[in-house]
Amino acid sequence: MKEIKQITHDIWQKEILEHKGHIVLCTGRQVGKTTIFAHKAAEYLVEHPNSRIIVVSLTEDQAQLIIIMILTYLEQNHRSLIARKKKAPTKSSITLNNGAKVISRPVGNTGDAVRGFTGDVLIVDEASRMPETMWTAAKPTLLTTGGEIWMSSTPHGKQGYFWECFQNKNNRFKVFHISSEEVIHKREISEVWTELRREASIRILEEEKADMSELVYAQEYLGLFLDDLRQMFSDQLIDRICKGKRPEVRTKDCFLGCDIARMGRDQGTYEIIHRRDKDRLIHVENIVTEKQLTTATYDKIVELEAIWNFRKIGIDAGSGSLGVGILDFLLREPTTKRKVIALNNLQRSLDHLGERKRGLLKEDMYLLLLALMEKGHITLLEDTNLRHSLKSVQMEYVIKEGQPTKIRIFGKNAHIVEGIVRAVWLANQKHLNSFVSWC
Repeated sequence: MKEIKQITHDIWQKEILEHKGHIVLCTGRQVGKTTIFAHKAAEYLVEHPNSRIIVVSLTEDQAQLIIIMILTYLEQNHRSLIARKKKAPTKSSITLNNGAKVISRPVGNTGDAVRGFTGDVLIVDEASRMPETMWTAAKPTLLTTGGEIWMSSTPHGKQGYFWECFQNKNNRFKVFHISSEEVIHKREISEVWTELRREASIRILEEEKADMSELVYAQEYLGLFLDDLRQMFSDQLIDRICKGKRPEVRTKDCFLGCDIARMGRDQGTYEIIHRRDKDRLIHVENIVTEKQLTTATYDKIVELEAIWNFRKIGIDAGSGSLGVGILDFLLREPTTKRKVIALNNLQRSLDHLGERKRGLLKEDMYLLLLALMEKGHITLLEDTNLRHSLKSVQMEYVIKEGQPTKIRIFGKNAHIVEGIVRAVWLANQKHLNSFVSWC
């Protein structure tokens, strides 16, 4: 397969472009794994008339992003081959004039979204986080074509089909293992990857290494599978609890938990929990926003308060957090000033004697949600993005000689869960009718 002149690939990316057969690509973060599969897919379509490529991803947004990446490559290098008019590209498919086609599908909760398709290539994005039922539904798409599987992911513990394929006990796959450090230090300097950009990336890696535990850094940036990290909410528990539906009529006794987007880059979420009785909580609404200014976040909270008349509103408003400014405005707003409560992940909650505990409030909130789920005292909405958010949350035990064992909870897609744990925490408390008066 020839290399396109306009693009400079890393050595490992060139090897992937040239390889024919099954591929397992295990990497650290931000190395270009999705990009190289998009380029390889585009070239495969060009070289194999009437072929079919099926791309599966966790969410609809990710699925559409891969199509965009493939289309961008084709526009730059094979523009004349892209079918137009009635067969023009869409958010989920691209057809070429030679009859080749790529379709991209979010897998949903069971993987049934890919049943019934036949493909020459199956590309699986974020393979380590795919539900096991997805593999059962997706792999037969290659049965009658003798096709290839290309899967890529960062690790997610020594579990699941991706981990099994990475071990490659039957020599079925070509396995690539690429760390973020390796890519940043060895990538060839070019107009796009300049010395200045490399130095900035190295600095960020050093900052991440200082902020993270050794285990988390090893998984996220070195691409290592680790025994001491585990998924906090198991797939079985998620399946059992995420069965709720949005109510047709607004309910009373509701609590709002917000995770505020950082500087407009992350997703912001508004999660509403209804307390049916002292032993039963119901998740009744999940709203996700992107690229919202803090003023828009404030407006949204006030709007939701007017609709739901919440008992309490919880936001992350610790020192230095984005929520501090929003908290100030909500404390001035007559409809919310008696209800809003700052729930800072980094603060330490109090024990029954009123003394500060060793653990952080974030740990207490997450462990409360886990306990309620395990006891069956909460029902969460049947929502694909919520499921993926729960699945992304991991925990590790931090053990240091002479110190109590601590729990560290993290997840790169935990925005929705962050909102839920705040709403659940408030719904589980005995509330006083006290408030801060703002003059």
